[in-house]
Amino acid sequence: MKVQLSHAFGGNLLSLALILGVISIYLQAQERQSKPIDLDKELQENEPPDRAKSYYHYSLARWYESDNEVFRALSEMRAAIKYNDESATLRVELAGLLERAGNLREAMEEAKEAARLDPKDPEPHWVLANLYFRSQPKDKVAVKDSLRKAVKELETMRDLAPQDGRPHFALGGAYFELGETERAIKSYETFQTLAPSADAGYVAIADYYQRSGNREQAIEYLKKALESQPESPKTMMMLASLLAKLNKDQEAIPLYRKILQVTGDDAAVKRELAASLLDIGELDEAKKTLEELTNTYPTDLESRVLLGRAQLAAHDAAKAEETFKAILETVPDHLEAQFYLANTYEQTTRFEEAAKLYAELLEKSRGDSEDQKANRPVFQQHLAGTYQDMGENAKAIAIYEDILKNQPQPNPRIVFFLVNAYRINRQFDKALSFGKQEFEKNPKDTNLALVYARSLADTGKTKEGAELLNKMLQLDPSNVDIYVNLSQIYLQGKRYGEAEKAIRRAEDKKLDNERLKFQLGTVYERQKDFERAESVFREILKANPKNANALNYIGYMLADRGVRLQEAVQYVQEALTIEPNNGAYLDSLGWAFYKLDDIEKAEKYLLKAVELVKNDPTIHDHLGDLYFRAGDLKKAQEFWTKSLSTGTEPEEIQKVREKLEKLQEMLRKRKRS
Repeated sequence: MKVQLSHAFGGNLLSLALILGVISIYLQAQERQSKPIDLDKELQENEPPDRAKSYYHYSLARWYESDNEVFRALSEMRAAIKYNDESATLRVELAGLLERAGNLREAMEEAKEAARLDPKDPEPHWVLANLYFRSQPKDKVAVKDSLRKAVKELETMRDLAPQDGRPHFALGGAYFELGETERAIKSYETFQTLAPSADAGYVAIADYYQRSGNREQAIEYLKKALESQPESPKTMMMLASLLAKLNKDQEAIPLYRKILQVTGDDAAVKRELAASLLDIGELDEAKKTLEELTNTYPTDLESRVLLGRAQLAAHDAAKAEETFKAILETVPDHLEAQFYLANTYEQTTRFEEAAKLYAELLEKSRGDSEDQKANRPVFQQHLAGTYQDMGENAKAIAIYEDILKNQPQPNPRIVFFLVNAYRINRQFDKALSFGKQEFEKNPKDTNLALVYARSLADTGKTKEGAELLNKMLQLDPSNVDIYVNLSQIYLQGKRYGEAEKAIRRAEDKKLDNERLKFQLGTVYERQKDFERAESVFREILKANPKNANALNYIGYMLADRGVRLQEAVQYVQEALTIEPNNGAYLDSLGWAFYKLDDIEKAEKYLLKAVELVKNDPTIHDHLGDLYFRAGDLKKAQEFWTKSLSTGTEPEEIQKVREKLEKLQEMLRKRKRS
C-alpha cells in the first residue's frame, strides 16, 4: 500500500493530514455507496453560501437547459449548488438534468441527498420513483425489486402531499404491474377526485379491464371518463371500438360521428363509422362513406375490403367481385380479399369456385401462428357450408368432425352444424344420439334445441320435437327462430292448425318479422289454400320488392299447379335477377318451362340447377319427370333414384318411389316383350 501511494504521487512526501483527509473522504464515500470520487471536487474548499451567485448560475442552467445544452446546464447547476449547498430544490433540479444526460446513478444520489436535506419535500421522492421506473434491470426479480422501490418513494410522496394527484396516478400503474388490482383502482379513482376535469385515471382503469377481457367494466369506466372530458377523441374512440366489438354498433355510431365533428375528416374514424353502419345494415351510407374514402385514399385496402362487403350485402355481387379482384391484383395474397371473394362466390351459388378458394385458404392456415390457428376453423366452417350447399354432405360432415376433434371443449355452433349435416345426410341415428347428448349438456342453447327437435321430427317424432320447442319458448318467448321451426315441425306432422297457431302466437307478442310471414304463407300453401298463401307472399313483396325468396315461392307455386304459367316465369326470372346463380330458383324456372311443354328450356335450367346443387331431391325429381316425358327412361330412372337417396320428406319420398316403381315395371315389360 505504501509503495503504491509513493509511486502514485511521484515519490513526493505528502503531509499526514492530507493523506488522512483523502482516506477519510474515501471511507465516507464507501459508506454512502456514492459515485466515484472526484478528487478535485473533494479537495477544494467549500465556498461560503451566496444566494445571489447561486441564483445566477441556476438561471444560466435553466437557460442552457431550455436550449437543450444539457452538459452546460449541468455545469451551471453544480455551480449553483456550490453557493447554496444545503438547497434540496437545487439538488432535485440537478437530479433531473443528470437523468436527461443518462447518468441515472448520480441522479439517484442527488435525489436522495435532496430528500435528506428536506425530509418534508415530496419532489425528491417523485424524482427517485421516476428514476427507478427508468432503470433497466436484467432479470424479472430485479425489475420487480426496482418497481417496489419506486412504489415506496411514491407512497412516501403521497403521504407528504396527499392533495398532489401525481403519486396517486403513478401508483395506479405500478400497483397494476405488481398485480395489486384493488389498490391500483383505488389510486386511480383518488387521482380522479383530485383532478375531476381529467380523464386519465378512468381511461387507465378501462384499459386494464379491456386487456383483461372484461369489456363491460371497461365501457363503464370509459363512460365515466367522458363525463370528465366529454370531447376527448381518444376516449370516445376507445369506447366506440369496444361497443362495436360487443355488437353495440347503434351506440358506437353517434360516438364516431362526434369524433369526426371534433377532429375533422379523419380517415380511420370514417372507416370505423362505415364498418358499424355496415354491421347494422345501413348500407347506403356505409357505401357512400367507403366510396369517398377509397377515392381519396386509393391504397387504403382496409376501406376497399369494407366497400366490397357493403356491395355484397346490398346484393351487388358483380361490383363486390370486381372490388375484391382489384385488391388481389395489387396484393395477390390479401387474406381478407380472398375470403370475401369466396363469400361472394358462395352467396351467388358459385359453390365450386367458393369451395376451391376456401380450400386454398385452409391450406394457408396450416401453421402454428396465432392468426393461422384463429383463421383455420373459420375457413373450415365456410368450406363445410359450401359443401353442404353443393349437396356434398359427407365432405361437410368430415370437416365438422375434424373441427370438433381439435377442440378441447365442443363449440356449440359447430355441434349445431354437425347435427344438421347428419340430419340432411339422413344419418338420423347420429343426428339423434349426438344431438341429444350435446343438448343435455347445454339445455338452454336454442340452436341445439332447434336442430335436435328437427331431427326428432324427421324420424317421425313430431310430437316430441314440438314439445321440446314449446319448452324452449318458455325460456325465450321472443325468439322468432323457435316459432318458425315449431310451425315447420307441425307441418311435418300435418298438424296444420297448430302450425298456423305457432305463427299467430309470435304475432300476438308483436314479433313482426318477414320470416314469420313467409312461414305463414308456407303453411297456407301446404294446406293447398293457394289464394291466401299468395296473398301473404304479395304482402311480403309490398314491403320488400327485392325479396327473392317470396318472388320464387309465388312463381314455383303457380308453376307446380300449372296455372298462370307465363306469370310464374316472370316471378322466377325476377328472383334470378337478384340471385342469378341460385340453384333453387333455376329449378323453379325449369319447372315452369316444363309445365309450358318447353322441354328444351326446361332441361337447360334444370341441368344448370343440378350442376350448382348436386344432391337436391326436388331437382332430381323434376329431371326424372322431364326425361320420362321426353322418353329417355334410363335417365328418368337415374334421376328418380338419386332423388330417393337424398330425400328427407316422407310424403315426397313416397311419391317418387311410386313413380320409380311404375317406371321399373314399364322397363320390365319392355324387356319381356
